[in-house]
Amino acid sequence: MKVRLFTENDLSACTETFVEVFNDEPWNDHWSIEKAKQYLSGFIATPGFKGMIALKGQTVIGFLFGVHRIWWNGDEFFIHEMCVRSEKQNKGIGTMLLKFLENELENRNVSHISLLTDRGIPAELFYLKNGFREIERLMFLSKRIQ
Repeated sequence: MKVRLFTENDLSACTETFVEVFNDEPWNDHWSIEKAKQYLSGFIATPGFKGMIALKGQTVIGFLFGVHRIWWNGDEFFIHEMCVRSEKQNKGIGTMLLKFLENELENRNVSHISLLTDRGIPAELFYLKNGFREIERLMFLSKRIQ
């Protein structure tokens, strides 16, 4: 298995991986390939985008998409999406993606990596195990308008 930087040629394989993962437990979303591709393409078009993929042979088994953002107390990299195929989870692949990201950011004046995730799902424990901590002063808010 190897991890490398994302190229636009990887978009279809990442889209299939995304749909498989997030339409399964514990999320049970209802992504179509078309909607997922539009969603992921939005990240790719964002200034500062960086992606990395985990491959077994030529098969994408996981990926991480995010963006380098300028911030007053040190730049940050915000992880927008990260997923590993369900049958490949708990094998160190997600940790490898994070380590690859950290190595990529090492000499770029990036002092923080941040993200949002749901509480009470395996991703929460994964990120805590990999050194992430909850920021108590922040509150995530949402309002339904339709």
